[in-house]
Amino acid sequence: MKSRKRKTIIMLSTCLAVSLTLFGCSEKKAVNENASAAESSTDKITLTIGHYDVDKNGEIFREALQEFRDENKNINLVEEAVPHDAYRVKMTTLGASGELPDLFVANGSMLIDYIPKGYVGTLNEALDADPAWRDGFLPNSFDEFTVDGNIYGVPTAMFTVHMIYYNKKLFQQAGISEFPKTWDGFTDAIEKLKAIGVTPIAMGNKSNVPVGSTIFSTLADRFTGTEWFHEMKAGKAKFTDAEFVSALTQLQDLAKMGAFNPDINSIDPSQARTLYFNKQAAMIIDGAWAVTDITRDGPEDIEKSTGLASLPPVPGGKGDPLAVAGGSGWSVAYNAKLTGAEKEAAIKLLKKVSNEEYGRKKIERNGQPPVKVTDYDKSKLAPLSVEYFQFMEGKKFTPIYDIQLNPALVEVIYKGIQDLLIGGIQPADLAKKIQTIQDSQQ
Repeated sequence: MKSRKRKTIIMLSTCLAVSLTLFGCSEKKAVNENASAAESSTDKITLTIGHYDVDKNGEIFREALQEFRDENKNINLVEEAVPHDAYRVKMTTLGASGELPDLFVANGSMLIDYIPKGYVGTLNEALDADPAWRDGFLPNSFDEFTVDGNIYGVPTAMFTVHMIYYNKKLFQQAGISEFPKTWDGFTDAIEKLKAIGVTPIAMGNKSNVPVGSTIFSTLADRFTGTEWFHEMKAGKAKFTDAEFVSALTQLQDLAKMGAFNPDINSIDPSQARTLYFNKQAAMIIDGAWAVTDITRDGPEDIEKSTGLASLPPVPGGKGDPLAVAGGSGWSVAYNAKLTGAEKEAAIKLLKKVSNEEYGRKKIERNGQPPVKVTDYDKSKLAPLSVEYFQFMEGKKFTPIYDIQLNPALVEVIYKGIQDLLIGGIQPADLAKKIQTIQDSQQ
């Protein structure tokens, strides 16, 4: 009896020990699993990036973001993407509140607003730490994103915002054998094109940016010269100066003579391109990105008959007649609040969208990368893209107004140009209005 009782006690003790051991193992396993989950959660970095399709090669940018996700499983990249015009409005609002994404696409004008508020991180240290990355950019790529020697943005492209795309066949029908080399020849060509029933220049200025950026930045420099622009920013020249007023006057004269479509302020650039594609207009004035539009979306006969040009010299102009407004235009920047692993991840992403491989993909899709591309498949380039690169050889870039001036000043200039085109304000009055804003900011 005692022996049987002793055996029972031993069995119960053994079972209890086994149970406690199993419970302990189970508890330890649960603790380890929770610890691993916690560790995994801690290692996971979330970054937000605000952008629009940075150019007509926007799919390359999106592809690069997806590749970044695939290559960095520990980084959760959240995109906040909206169309171009809405993006500009959104970023102005976020710039006022300070609630910017971790990374964001920004032009020079936006950075002028953000930098004094301490919203943007500097890139000098990261660039210097990686000389191959730093030296891979084209000359002057960082000019529009540099303040007091500090670099705040990685450029997304390097291009002109001013290019005249013209239909050679319509020019021939109007009796114009080549693109005019003088201003008188240019205005004469406009009259001849009107005579055959086509709109000379199709423009969509609904958002107020296109005419100001793609035409006026170059036209103004034709009159003022680039030195005037720098003096104006330094407070040594004024918008009421005769040369700037002359530029406004010349733009209004073009509108008065019927150079543009009557609904210029009511349609957008894509609608203007449709007029060009349908041979209802002989010219469009747009940035280098329109090379992609025409080669990708335009009818084959339009692509083949399109020539490239820029505004001819103006009488008495102080600017370089071969120069065009251009530069990097837009950049990708990171929020100054990022530190440690988040900042490292942000820099890693910036490198992803600005290395030579990214540039190669861009140029092979008829884009204009900001980086040096030593080897690419030239057979992938459309003839118009090849013509663009040939046209730009030896060209100088002049300032883009909406990139190098602060947002409030750009708004009054470009809204004023909208009014100017329809005769709602006179050039001298608009110049005074612009200068008033400039004086209030200095």
